[in-house]
Amino acid sequence: LGLMALVAVFWGGARGLDSWQASRSAAAVREHSQRVDITLYTTSTCPYCAKAIAWLNQHEVRWRECNVETDAACQKTYVEQGAPGVPLVRAGELWHLGFHAPWLAEALAAQDKGDPPQSLKPSRESSPRP
Repeated sequence: LGLMALVAVFWGGARGLDSWQASRSAAAVREHSQRVDITLYTTSTCPYCAKAIAWLNQHEVRWRECNVETDAACQKTYVEQGAPGVPLVRAGELWHLGFHAPWLAEALAAQDKGDPPQSLKPSRESSPRP
């Protein structure tokens, strides 16, 4: 019984920490998206794109969707990036394959303040290219 209580406390604490981090990320993304552009490259059938769109809308973030199936200009840019899938996120001048709110918050904040740290700059290791 004591072990079950201990597990419940740790599980509840982890859930609380996740919720707190998510709300911090959302606030940072919402704030910085007013000054740094966010573009989400999507397809019509991508479930991860739908989740990213729902998250951005739920948190009232300023962003733009670029559907690579229906918009030739979006498809051209997407192909030039060489990403193996969607969603592909462009935050200012930085690119990220997949939607990850903490990365987006860090990328927007860094660009809003000036030069992003080396860990966020495109490199062979961090490129969306396979």
